[in-house]
Amino acid sequence: MLTDKNRILLSSVGSLALFTLGGYRIFTNNLEAMSILVAYIFFICGFIGFVFYVVKLSKTPRT
Repeated sequence: MLTDKNRILLSSVGSLALFTLGGYRIFTNNLEAMSILVAYIFFICGFIGFVFYVVKLSKTPRT
């Protein structure tokens, strides 16, 4: 079973992956199959999600 802390860590890793994938497409232009609009959506949503989950993780009680 996933505890709340593990679920938050897994979600933050997923958000970081979206952020990285979008940034890779925007800054290197190597993934030409991905639309630039999709890359910006991944970049922005991944960044917002990562910040949100890091803040949420810092507010969870330590066990």
